[in-house]
Amino acid sequence: MVHALEEIRHLLKPTGRLIDIHPVAIPSPLEVHQGRKIILAGNLSVRQWCVDFQEADKALTTIVERGLFAVEREDVFDSLTHYGSIAELRKSLKESIDKFARDVQSAVEAVPDIEALTARAEELMPMKAKDTELIIRERTHISRLAPI
Repeated sequence: MVHALEEIRHLLKPTGRLIDIHPVAIPSPLEVHQGRKIILAGNLSVRQWCVDFQEADKALTTIVERGLFAVEREDVFDSLTHYGSIAELRKSLKESIDKFARDVQSAVEAVPDIEALTARAEELMPMKAKDTELIIRERTHISRLAPI
């Protein structure tokens, strides 16, 4: 990641800025929203994703410490992903695990946790509620960096 950030620095115009956005390495709540009622179904955490997010933090720290970039502004916000059904949630999480797992072990470890989490959400959802949706609330870091 550090090498990629070094290369990006060379591609930026002197007045250009690097915007980094990546999730924070903490579990993400899965909420069941029913009208104004919010029920926590559990927390989504995939070990490999957390390792990747921590590596992104380290890479940003490294390029700032090396004097390649200066942090102009940074913040943390909640990024919400909405799902209209359990089937949509399951499909999306399975695709994410298949796409982003670095090795078979990472995928195998994540699947039982994902199944348990989606099963819990399914228990909490009324059968034919029209005003129900699932939301994953992912804590996300954003920073604007200027090349030095």
